[in-house]
Amino acid sequence: MIYRYLLLAGLSMACLAFMVPTNAATLSSGDLIKASSASVYYYAEDGKRYVFPNDKTYFTWYSDFSAVETISDEELATIPIGGNATYRPGIKLIKVTTDPKVYAIDGDRTLRWIKTEAIAAFMYGDDWAAQVDDLPDTFFVNYSVGLPIEDFYDFIPLTVSNDHLTIQTTLPKSAVSPEPEPSPEPSSDMKFSFTLSKYLVRAGDIETLTVTASHPSGISKIELFFDGILIKSCISSTSCTDETQVPISGTKEEYEAKAIVTALDTTTEIKTIAVLLNSGSDGLVAITVTRPFIKSGQIGEAVVASSQTIAIIRTDVYIDSVSTKACATGAPVCPWTGILTGDIGTVYEFYGIVTDSLGRTYRTSTETITISENDSPIVTTESDKYTIYVGETVDIVIRASDDDGINMIEILEDDQVIKTCDKVIKCTVTVGPWAIAGTHNYNGRATDGLGKAHTNANIQLTIE
Repeated sequence: MIYRYLLLAGLSMACLAFMVPTNAATLSSGDLIKASSASVYYYAEDGKRYVFPNDKTYFTWYSDFSAVETISDEELATIPIGGNATYRPGIKLIKVTTDPKVYAIDGDRTLRWIKTEAIAAFMYGDDWAAQVDDLPDTFFVNYSVGLPIEDFYDFIPLTVSNDHLTIQTTLPKSAVSPEPEPSPEPSSDMKFSFTLSKYLVRAGDIETLTVTASHPSGISKIELFFDGILIKSCISSTSCTDETQVPISGTKEEYEAKAIVTALDTTTEIKTIAVLLNSGSDGLVAITVTRPFIKSGQIGEAVVASSQTIAIIRTDVYIDSVSTKACATGAPVCPWTGILTGDIGTVYEFYGIVTDSLGRTYRTSTETITISENDSPIVTTESDKYTIYVGETVDIVIRASDDDGINMIEILEDDQVIKTCDKVIKCTVTVGPWAIAGTHNYNGRATDGLGKAHTNANIQLTIE
């Protein structure tokens, strides 16, 4: 079943033949096994083998086939088949070929429909669509459908994947090997709740940790930790809460919050929660480049713009991960201009990082400027007013320039072309009047004399 995927991974049958043989009697739970055929199986705690239905499933768990052990066909036949292995939770998104919905994969082989593209982008990045695998209908029976994901914090991929480090954690409960009945021990009877105010934070955010606990013998002590540091101890109390600031500087993408509860009879329980660091834009910061293609020696320009809702302390413009310009406190727009040189095909990557008064950071998406034989037109969008009333009209003006001349200008309203002007450097359209309040986005697309086109960033018109 997986033969063709082994070939894709660069392994030949000759390589497989030299895998060190092992004996079925020496197998341990978690081993990867195969016999003379190319199918690879996961050996589980229940003594059964679980097959990988395709390469996409396999590579959510393993990076290569180096851990696969070879046993004889006779020995393989003595190991009963338990079923199919499934995707590792939190790693990929999937959709069924007959269903347009995109699902995240949660524990217990559960598929959870992601209700909006914004939530998918928040969880898996702007390129979330590239993380979607098509799941053949025949494998859909290996999963169940759970509750949809309706909020940004309903599902945190890194936390989910960290909770499932082995395939064993995704197998049905019956796949756990039977164990001898343990000697009866008194139950701790500890009741323990540990919650956070936020599970996705920014540097500088205030995080609140809250614990409530009870035990028949009473509670001796509750300890709260963040990033390995004890932040509070509550003695002889059934509840404990405290605030801590998420570190402003550092390179971590995840912090650990931990609570330790100790009962009077010395029974101790520990709970940990992963806290993910968010440095995305959240739609509050953006970067645009005036021309994505320029000739070597020409001036490149990138502009970082921030929402006025951010108390800006500093804005940095980065080129190829190096800060090349910093703008001072409060500046909502931070432009960079400079001469770029290089061979044709050289690509410069631009992004911005905005830091607010609490030390929180917001990173823009990445835009590129490429050294090319033909540069992009310069395109600007203007409006006399950006807020008008119901019943009013306003002119939208697109200007374009290029050394090779301008062949065409198109004006777009909400991504739809509403006017085209040929052989001019200025194109104007009157929009409105509108009968109801709302917003509309406008931008221009210009094509130069050699066919190179460029679409500039949107401006927003608000109708009140």
